[in-house]
Amino acid sequence: MKSYFIPIVVVLCVCIIPADLLSQDDTKNWLERNNISIRKTFDGSVNEYKPATFSFFENHKSDNDFINVDLAIKFSEIELLEHTNSVLLLYPVIEWHKSSNEDNENDKLSAGINAEYYFGQSFTLKPYLLSNFAFKRNLLEDHNELRYVGQLSFIGDPEYSYLPGVTWRFKNDEVDYKGLYFSYFGYEYNEVPDLVSQGKTETFSALFARLFVEYWALPQSIQLIFDGTYRGVLGDSSTIKKELPLVNLSFNYYPGKQEHISIGVTYRNGYAPDLKYAKIETTAISLNVKF
Repeated sequence: MKSYFIPIVVVLCVCIIPADLLSQDDTKNWLERNNISIRKTFDGSVNEYKPATFSFFENHKSDNDFINVDLAIKFSEIELLEHTNSVLLLYPVIEWHKSSNEDNENDKLSAGINAEYYFGQSFTLKPYLLSNFAFKRNLLEDHNELRYVGQLSFIGDPEYSYLPGVTWRFKNDEVDYKGLYFSYFGYEYNEVPDLVSQGKTETFSALFARLFVEYWALPQSIQLIFDGTYRGVLGDSSTIKKELPLVNLSFNYYPGKQEHISIGVTYRNGYAPDLKYAKIETTAISLNVKF
């Protein structure tokens, strides 16, 4: 599998992408008209650009290679504070995460509500609050999971470069942006059956800090993403490990000078929340879609 699967995936990606490029504009226009976005997940700001992925993973800890699907859809936003200086956005999200990993097989469908609240005051560095409540159905083990995440982030004044949430631009082209980053500090609550012991539901809370950085080495061509999270589990209510770091490094190539379909390579190391916080170290080659 290691010898033949990756070349096959690369060939398929190269063959499929040019055909898909022909219909990108129509797809983008339809999604924009209906205020729908497609990403890998919506665990941070709606302005993060993590593409949905269809990936082949090489497992560094065993010979068990596997395939993953990570797909999230955000639907039309609802603005609740239209006549004030503050902004409160609500939007429903549906996510599907599936893995054929024999050690940590996964097939979860979740539905949730995300909220983003931006304070009305004008600051050089403005704080804002994000909240997500998700109901997850584990299709493999036939049980339900609950997760709540609340986090504080910041967005800078656009006049000041290199503040969180401020777009860096190429000097010779005002259309193509060079990158941006977000920092987060938050709290999460989880209810997960069979997390450590069969027949037992683990209920635990954690504090976390997260940094997301997106950088375009070449405009509309080569994208680099760093996504790192450090979690600290609170109290002794769960037998789960108390420190849960996770790092994701991604390289994505977008053929044809566009920003919607790419071929990517991602290295992932740490404790993955989508895989019951199992310790992982993987490298993936993927076909990515982002609208």
